[in-house]
Amino acid sequence: MEVDLVNDPQIWTLLAVFSAIMFASMRYLTHSVTSSLGAKIDALDSKVDGVESRLDVKIDAVGQRLDAKIDGVESRLDAKIDGVESRLDAKIDAVGQRLDAKIDGVEERLDTKIDALANGLDTTVDHLDQKHDSKHDHLVEVIGVRFDSIDHRLGVVEDDLKIIKAHLLRHPAA
Repeated sequence: MEVDLVNDPQIWTLLAVFSAIMFASMRYLTHSVTSSLGAKIDALDSKVDGVESRLDVKIDAVGQRLDAKIDGVESRLDAKIDGVESRLDAKIDAVGQRLDAKIDGVEERLDTKIDALANGLDTTVDHLDQKHDSKHDHLVEVIGVRFDSIDHRLGVVEDDLKIIKAHLLRHPAA
């Protein structure tokens, strides 16, 4: 007996019915799994939203507490810095006043020493002027005496030349 399975209409009918049952079952299972998964995903999504909103509230509360603590620390630091700044300003002012007083004292001592040196220099210059004037007067006197001596000697030489001239005129070339 030879069976031609491919051409038998009953087999094709059975295959079609079986395929239809399989596709329908797969469609049902897929739809069932998809809706079940969709419902679970929606439930999970709503839980995540709830957790996210609770986290947002907690994070906002923590942020507000941190802001308040930071503001408190900042105001305490500002107060401490202001206190330190005022103490430093007072110390700097005191040091400035002491330095001004010391500088004024040094300036007064220097002015006194400079005045004393100027007076001493003036006295020395006056003394040197007097010495110079007396030496100048002495030199003028000495030079005057020497010029008088030279003038006298020139007069004598002139007289001698006159005598020689008269002698030569009287005795022409002998």
